[in-house]
Amino acid sequence: MSARIHFVRHAETLFNVNGMLQGWCDAPLTERGEGQVAALGERMRDVPLAAAFMSDLTRTRTTMAGALAGHPHLVPTPMRDLREWHFGGWEGQPTASLWNPVFAEHDATYAPGTFATITANGFDSVIDAIHRNDPSGRADSAADVRTRVDAALETVVAAAELAALEDTGDVLVVTHGSVLGSILHTLVPATRPRTGFPNCGIVTVTWTEGQAIAGKIDASCA
Repeated sequence: MSARIHFVRHAETLFNVNGMLQGWCDAPLTERGEGQVAALGERMRDVPLAAAFMSDLTRTRTTMAGALAGHPHLVPTPMRDLREWHFGGWEGQPTASLWNPVFAEHDATYAPGTFATITANGFDSVIDAIHRNDPSGRADSAADVRTRVDAALETVVAAAELAALEDTGDVLVVTHGSVLGSILHTLVPATRPRTGFPNCGIVTVTWTEGQAIAGKIDASCA
């Protein structure tokens, strides 16, 4: 029995382009993002799908709607547990305003694309640094994120295993960049991507004989 889950990061938004932290707030898709959604729909058109799950935020709902263009009878399930990390008082703020102090706590200097330097041992210390430095006190702790990720994966993996048993297709999940890192670190820590995820990037995880294996990022829709 072989089960497959296709994990997708949402399409490009205005906040992505402007270098602003989204977290639990939302920004509209850009024109490029709309093109990514259309490409994702074509990419997934011939993939047999038995179930679909998405974060309940607008940018993931919009991305999922395009992804399922070739599967009009499949109704996706929105899940709060698939939301992005909550950045508290930094939501909507410039990216560097958050990452500069977090990197400093890890004796590193922030620059885009350098997150591997502070996440080599996982994400817990990074998430807790965000929580600790948030002046509003609303940002997620590592325990908060871990609880959500575990709950989401319990549902999604069960659906994938049932679909494999019944030979009805794969499972599609649309979520967010940072929480996707947390998900893959839980499922396949040795193979999680080190440089982040492009918008509409796809990572497929396959279970064979009880072993989860992640493929490379498919950036064909990015």
